[in-house]
Amino acid sequence: MFKYDKDTKPYYIKNFIFYIFTFVVVAAIYYFAFLPPLLDATSGEFFSEFGLRQFVGSLFFLILILIPFGLIYGAFYHFKGFTSKDVRAHQK
Repeated sequence: MFKYDKDTKPYYIKNFIFYIFTFVVVAAIYYFAFLPPLLDATSGEFFSEFGLRQFVGSLFFLILILIPFGLIYGAFYHFKGFTSKDVRAHQK
């Protein structure tokens, strides 16, 4: 019978595909939704009047930068899981 749990290669393959797909979607959202306003907002005026509102906006974008790194880490982890001969070898 086909067992589908954390110790099987299909689990890692499915999650690897999920992380790659999610990364592509997030990258498209960042490129088309966040990049144009960010390029417009980061002019000389933005930095000449840097206050609380600009700080919170900058913090928001710094937090958004961490999300793709987490997706890349998850994809790499699951890629390593389904390419190893022993599925538990990478967990040690």
